[in-house]
Amino acid sequence: MEQELLQEIASYWGTRAEGYSEVNEKELAGSQREAWLHVLEEQFPEKKKEEMKILDIGTGPGFFPMILSEAGYTVAAVDYTEEMLEKAKENLGKYTKYGLERVTLQRMDAQNLEFADETFDVVISRNLTWNLEKPEQAYQEWMRVLKPGGVLLNFDANWYGYLYDEEKKEAYEADRKKVEEQQLDDHYLCTDIDRMENIARQVPLSAMERPAWDTKVLESLGVCSIQTDSEIWKRVWSEEERLNYASTPMFLVRAEKSAEQPFQLGDVTVRRGEKYQAASEDGLWYPAAKPGDMVTEGGPVVAYGRIVREPEYDDRKEQIVHYWEKRSESFLEQRRSELANPIAKRWMKEIEKQIPEKRRLKILDVGCGAGFFSILLAKEGHEVFGIDLTPEMIENAIQLAEEENADCCFQVMDAENPMFADETFDVVISRNLTWTLPNAEHAYGEWMRVLKTGGVLLNFDANYGKDDASDAKDLPEQHAHFKVGNEMLEECERIKAQLPISRKNRPAYDVAVLCENTEGEIRIDTSLGKRIYLEKDEFYNPAPMFSICAVKQ
Repeated sequence: MEQELLQEIASYWGTRAEGYSEVNEKELAGSQREAWLHVLEEQFPEKKKEEMKILDIGTGPGFFPMILSEAGYTVAAVDYTEEMLEKAKENLGKYTKYGLERVTLQRMDAQNLEFADETFDVVISRNLTWNLEKPEQAYQEWMRVLKPGGVLLNFDANWYGYLYDEEKKEAYEADRKKVEEQQLDDHYLCTDIDRMENIARQVPLSAMERPAWDTKVLESLGVCSIQTDSEIWKRVWSEEERLNYASTPMFLVRAEKSAEQPFQLGDVTVRRGEKYQAASEDGLWYPAAKPGDMVTEGGPVVAYGRIVREPEYDDRKEQIVHYWEKRSESFLEQRRSELANPIAKRWMKEIEKQIPEKRRLKILDVGCGAGFFSILLAKEGHEVFGIDLTPEMIENAIQLAEEENADCCFQVMDAENPMFADETFDVVISRNLTWTLPNAEHAYGEWMRVLKTGGVLLNFDANYGKDDASDAKDLPEQHAHFKVGNEMLEECERIKAQLPISRKNRPAYDVAVLCENTEGEIRIDTSLGKRIYLEKDEFYNPAPMFSICAVKQ
């Protein structure tokens, strides 16, 4: 699926190469050429031009290499679209006196760079990140190839946020009217807009609030110096661009890689860019991983010479993801059947009791699994984002939503650390997730954070930690637990034994945690399971389910 989407993106931009080149030609002929060069150079590290190595990622028809090579810089430029690279080669020969003398062009995936660590002084990109399937991985790669003291400059915008936000959609449509009134070229409508919007719905950043998202990702990679400029467009856009993109202003994300030198920690030399983790209580240390990699043991971590902690990753989460990865296919089949069963209507009835009425809501489905709640709510006309830490679950959710013709957005994301801005959603909903979380208190705090004031958190769960999943003697023969097998059920029990929430008295525990996070109303319902599971069938849940509804005040 990933490769298919990458090829579709490359194919689309192949059809745009000629038109995109014409846009670059306008920039070269006007004042934007000097404006862009000035913006770039003032962000560069202090180094002689002839010593500086620059990487332009997603170069397109080669605008940045053209202006930089003419200014005396050496540039490596990469793009995944062959037609764009051909156009860049043509333009370098046509519009610069040096041609390819100072520029190398290579076909390469921005998310999987083929350069060695610490190769470049500057990494630049324009209007690329938003249409990447794995933008977090791309950022990790871009920081990897930067030298210590090197600078990442990423210019981008929330280009297709209007697909997920009514206010942004209204602003986008107002842009189209203004452009028409001014009799200018519409930069959206002169393209295959339906095809581009289809791609935009399949990539994660269309639904994110940026550059807040970018900052959070770079921080998670151990980057210490991060700056954003949301008014950079005022310095480089033409009047035509300002009218076309008034609702989607371009921003700059600038990240500088730490240049701290190695230092001694006991008998170990701590090297820049590596993590060092406590191996035992007596202070022994060893190199564990690079910034952004999963940390599998407890203790302090040294990244770029700073001692930091990474609570979002631990060995339990790896075990949990591995477990649900193995269950993803059977989970998909069960949710597919559940959508066609009367139980789906019962679930919607329960949800509708608790959420605001008669308006389109922005909803986050946390731990969405195969997308059951996301699909139900999207079919009711709501704007739904589903997140899950298990990639296979997200792939199945996308597949099931397509089968059901439901317009949802899905992304791999940690439920304990959702990468959304404060007060983004009207509703946060979750089902059978909290019992699997190593740090449920933190998760509840984050879910309330992303809720708007007056928004509703709706959590359906059971005290599975105290329930023995391997004991299936009272379940019907067709029940899902029999299909899972004893080995998997025993694995589930081993994971549960490591989670603090398994030893809590629920939902009293949940209510106590939520009282710390909101002064709004909190309602619990311990009879939910009796209304949902009317028959002992394959969907039947033997553990008594409860619902918790918390209003953010």
